[in-house]
Amino acid sequence: MSTQAAALRFSLLGPVTATQGGLPLDLGPRQRRVLLVRLLVAHGRPVSLGRLCEDLWEDRIPARAATSVHAHISRLRRALHPAGSSGAGRDGVLATTPYGYALHVADEDRDTVRFERAVTVGRELLDTGRPEPAADVLAEALAMWRGDALADADELPFAAREIARLTESRHTARELRVRALLLAGRPDQAVHTAHDLVADEPLRESAWDLLMRSLALLGRPAEAVQQYDRARRVLHAELGVEPGPALRGLRQAIQHHTMPPLGPRMQPGTRVAC
Repeated sequence: MSTQAAALRFSLLGPVTATQGGLPLDLGPRQRRVLLVRLLVAHGRPVSLGRLCEDLWEDRIPARAATSVHAHISRLRRALHPAGSSGAGRDGVLATTPYGYALHVADEDRDTVRFERAVTVGRELLDTGRPEPAADVLAEALAMWRGDALADADELPFAAREIARLTESRHTARELRVRALLLAGRPDQAVHTAHDLVADEPLRESAWDLLMRSLALLGRPAEAVQQYDRARRVLHAELGVEPGPALRGLRQAIQHHTMPPLGPRMQPGTRVAC
């Protein structure tokens, strides 16, 4: 890959941004940024002109959609390539191929990839009994987020699956960090993070579990039981269900001062399905 390509960094964990040598690039109006998002989520695979028009405009494709895409591609190339280089060949960052347009970007130059790799490292550290570095790695991973994933394209169907996947990965990373903090003997920090988890995802029983554990380990078992009552009210009001056996068992354990030890791995099936 060229030096120019290696100097480029793309961020999708929030509104799309691109930097070259640490300096921000002007990506232009929203439609152009959405086009860039579409090419980035293709992970280097070419996307045909017809598919780009369908994904950008859905069922309201204007008569001059193809012309608009060509113009946006041309201006993106000017932003992503050095002066005097068109970048239009197959080896350019934004390449034209017989099958459409392709954006050639190294994995490590995407914040989405760096985030998911960091989460994997954090999980491995936690699994091998190193909660302190796990908590730090996961904190650094979560700091990459600047808003909602793929925010420029959050209403477009082509982005829905990737948004859902990245959002779930973020939730997992946050829960892993709470577990790491608890295993590292830092329940005071865990409580604050767990409160945020519950506020953002009140239908995840795993979030309530972590909040209750954090409070109990901080010496506040009465508050932990109160949080169970809150969870029960929320789940009943929103979904018409009662808390699952794991959360009920945790409440009883806290009440009897026999709370089970927290393992490094999260238990499956902790999210309530709507």
